[in-house]
Amino acid sequence: MKPTRNFITALRNEAIGVGLIVAVWSILTLFYPAYIIPTPWDTLTNAWNHPPQQLSHHLAVTLYRVLAGFSLSLLAGTLLGGLAFLQNWGAPLNSLMMALQVLPGTVLGVILLLMCGIGNATPILLITLLVLPTLAVNTLNGLQKRNEKLEEYLISIRSRKSAIFSNVYLPILVPVLQSNLSLGMGLAVKVVVLGEFIGAQDGLGYLLNNARIFINMKEVFFYLLILLVFSLLFQAVQSILFSLFFSKYTYAE
Repeated sequence: MKPTRNFITALRNEAIGVGLIVAVWSILTLFYPAYIIPTPWDTLTNAWNHPPQQLSHHLAVTLYRVLAGFSLSLLAGTLLGGLAFLQNWGAPLNSLMMALQVLPGTVLGVILLLMCGIGNATPILLITLLVLPTLAVNTLNGLQKRNEKLEEYLISIRSRKSAIFSNVYLPILVPVLQSNLSLGMGLAVKVVVLGEFIGAQDGLGYLLNNARIFINMKEVFFYLLILLVFSLLFQAVQSILFSLFFSKYTYAE
C-alpha cells in the first residue's frame, strides 16, 4: 500500500503547488493593472483566441534543448561527483564548481554564442555548464553522508562488493538522484530562457523575449506558464516513478 500512498501524495503535492502559484498570481493582479500582470483567466483566454504562430514548433525546440542540456549535466555531474568521492577530490571539485557558478550566465552565453553561433548548441551548452556545478556538488555531498560504520562492518566480514553497494551506497544514491532530477530540471528550465534570449531564433525563450519587447504581457505570462507546467509535470512524473519503484529509499513518508 505504501507505493500507492506515495503515488497519491506526489499528485497531491504537485496540485497544491499549482494551486498556490495560481493563487499568488491572482492576488498580485489586484494590485497591478492588466497590462503589467494579467489575470490567469485573461492569459489563457488570450492564448486560446489568439494562439502564437508555430507554437508547437517553438515548444518542441525548447523541450529538446532542456532535455539535452539537462541530460548532459546530469551525466557529467553524477560522474564528476562520484569520481571526486572515490579519489578524495572533494575540495578541488568544490573550488572548481564554485568558480563555474560565479561566472555570469549572460557573459557565458555570449562567449558560447561567439564560439558556436546561433542555434541549439548555445542554449544546450549553457544549460549544461550552469546546471553541472549543482549536480556535481550535490552528488559528492550525498556520497559523503553514507553510513561509514555499516560500510566498515561489511568490509570486516568480507561482504561482496554488491552487498556493500546495495546496503551502503544505493540508499544514498537514490535520494541523490531524485534530488538531482528536481534541482537540475528546475535550473535547466530557467537557463534555457536565457540561452534562447542570447543565441537562438526559435524556442519559447525567443518568443518570450519578443513579447517582452512589445510589452505583450499576456503572451509573456503564457510562455512562463508553459515552462512552469512542464516543470511541475516533470516533477510529478519523477516523484511518482520513485515512489513506485524506489519507495524505501525516497524521502516520501
